[in-house]
Amino acid sequence: MVAKSAALVHMGLAPPCGHGRVGPKGRIDEAAVFQEALTPGAVAAEARLLDSTSTATATEMVAAWNPEGASGTALADTVTGYGRSLALTAGASLDGEAIVLDGTDDAATTTGPVLDDTGSFTVTTEVELDQGALNAKGTGFIGQVLGQRTADGSAWGLWYETTGTETRFDDDDNPYEVPVGFWRFGRLDAGGTFTAVDSDSAAVVGSRVRLTGVYDAQAGTIALYLDSTQNDIDTPYTAVVGSGELAVGKGFVNSAWGHYLPGRISDIRMWVGAAADGTQLDTMIGG
Repeated sequence: MVAKSAALVHMGLAPPCGHGRVGPKGRIDEAAVFQEALTPGAVAAEARLLDSTSTATATEMVAAWNPEGASGTALADTVTGYGRSLALTAGASLDGEAIVLDGTDDAATTTGPVLDDTGSFTVTTEVELDQGALNAKGTGFIGQVLGQRTADGSAWGLWYETTGTETRFDDDDNPYEVPVGFWRFGRLDAGGTFTAVDSDSAAVVGSRVRLTGVYDAQAGTIALYLDSTQNDIDTPYTAVVGSGELAVGKGFVNSAWGHYLPGRISDIRMWVGAAADGTQLDTMIGG
């Protein structure tokens, strides 16, 4: 209870002091008082905020950007009440269905961090890669679908990496090359090394796919879902505090912007709280 009281004072939600002054406004949720001293395990279980079924966890949507029917140079969040807008830059556009990115300098950003990167969170989006533009990038290309930066690099992100090419044949039996790569969720450090979970199979280029990343702060792990199917395994992860912009279509690594992704991105949503499994995720994203 001492820690909770300290948090109230820090947030400016404590009663007025003797001088009649009140601290800045804030928000508080899920307050609880216990008649006994909780063990570390019990504290961790309580922090997961399991619902009455003890399977799903409590979540709150804090950002939602849907380009369906949208146009112009900004995409507003009209759902959550937090009022953040994504600003489109360098030629990125809205075509009424998606944010369209050329993979050269296009992006969309908003002031961040949008959520507490050290606490549990869930982030989802739909993305369709541009095959022609990826062919020009070559093997080893890494592009960020969306993610949060820190002062000098990546706090976390959903990523695509080209790992090779595959020869295919057209209707006239002429060979052509297509990029082969994988989806990732995690952090890319300044040296170009990932701490991430990977998709189980190669990314399908030219078709829309839903990607969801989950960070479970209590377990200290990250997970990646394609649609509602978990890929890879829960992987240990140390959170990094985010600062600066949340970016769509580019990544901030080694103190510089880059990793521009060619493709179309739609239906971006973010929640405080970690989805417990694919079943809960289905409910969150609308099945």
